[in-house]
Amino acid sequence: MARKRQRMDWSLLIPFFVISLIGLLTLAGIDQTLFYFKRQLVWHVIGIACFLLMLKFVDRKKIKEWAPVFYGIMLFILLVVLFAGKSSKGAQRWLAIGPFRFQPSEFGKISFALVVAQIMEWITDKGRLPLGFSEVFLVMLVAIPMFGLVLIQPDLGTSFIFILMALSAVFIAGVRKRVLVFGIIASVVVGYVGWTHVLKGYQKNRIKAFLNPKKYSTTIGYHVIQSRIAIGSGRIFGKGYMKATQARLGFMPEKHTDFIFASFAESWGFLGTSILVMLYCFFFSRVVELAKRAKGLFEFYSIVELGSIFFWHTFINLGMTMGVLPVVGVPLPLMSYGGSATLAAYINVACMLILARGDV
Repeated sequence: MARKRQRMDWSLLIPFFVISLIGLLTLAGIDQTLFYFKRQLVWHVIGIACFLLMLKFVDRKKIKEWAPVFYGIMLFILLVVLFAGKSSKGAQRWLAIGPFRFQPSEFGKISFALVVAQIMEWITDKGRLPLGFSEVFLVMLVAIPMFGLVLIQPDLGTSFIFILMALSAVFIAGVRKRVLVFGIIASVVVGYVGWTHVLKGYQKNRIKAFLNPKKYSTTIGYHVIQSRIAIGSGRIFGKGYMKATQARLGFMPEKHTDFIFASFAESWGFLGTSILVMLYCFFFSRVVELAKRAKGLFEFYSIVELGSIFFWHTFINLGMTMGVLPVVGVPLPLMSYGGSATLAAYINVACMLILARGDV
C-alpha cells in the first residue's frame, strides 16, 4: 500500500524552529568568537537532514518494531560509556567517533519513551487500568537500568529524567490510591538512602546551595546567584542584543549551556522571556493535540512520552536557572549548546510526527 501523504504539521514545527533560531542567535550574541554558534549551526543542519530522512523512510510500524532493539542497543552503549567514555568536568558521559563526541543518554531517552509506550499499550489492552503495583513495577523496571547507568556517570539531572518520564506515563494512565500512597512513602525512603549513601559530595552541595545560595556564593551557589543577577538586570525590555554583560564578560558560568536562559533574559528582559516561554507552551499544547489525534494506544503513549522529554527539560532548566530548583545540569531544549541534545530533539519531533500521521 502506498504511503498516505500528509501536510507537514507546521503548528508543531513553527515553535520548534523559532525556538531553535532564538537559541542560535543567543549563542551568537554572547560569544564574540562565534565558536559555539558555528558548531551548533552544524548540528542543526545535521538534525534537519535526519529529520527529513526519517519522515521519508520511516513509518509507525518500523518505529514500533524497532523500539525494543533500539532500547537494548542504547543500554549496551551506556554500559560502554562507563568503560570507554570520554570524561569532562568529572563526569564520563560521552563517546568519541572521530572528531565528534556524542552523549548516548540523550538518545536513550527516545528509546526509553518508545519501550514504555509499548508496555503501556499492553497494560491498557489487558484492561489493567488504573495501574496497580505490578503494572507500575513493570514500568519502573524498564526505567531502572537506564537510570542507574546514567547516575553512575555521574549525571544526576539526566538520570532523573528517566524516572519523570516513567511517572508521566503512569499518571496519564492513572494509578490506584494505595499505589500512590506507597509511592510517596517509598520516595521518602529512597530519598533518605540516596542522600546518605548514593549522592556524591558535590551533588549534595548543589542541593544545599539551592536551599541557601548566599552561604555558597563563592562556590556551588555562584552559578545561581549570577543567573539571578543576569535575569534581574534584564528588567522589562532587556539590555539589548549583544549587550548582556554578565554573559559576555564571563561573570556567569555555563552561559551557553545550562544557563542560556539567563543569557537570553539579560538581553531581552521580561518581554523577551515571556515570548520564549509562550513559544514553549504553544509547542507543548501542539504535542497534546498530536497525542489526541493518535491512531492507537502505542502512538498515543509514545507521543506523550516523547513530549515529556521536552517538557521536563524545560521545566527543570527554567526552575534551576531562576533558583527555584536545584542545579542539576539539565539543558534547555533547542536553546542550550549541545550537539547530542540538538540531534536528539530533531529525531524526537520526527518520531512524534510519524506516529501522529495516518500512514501505515
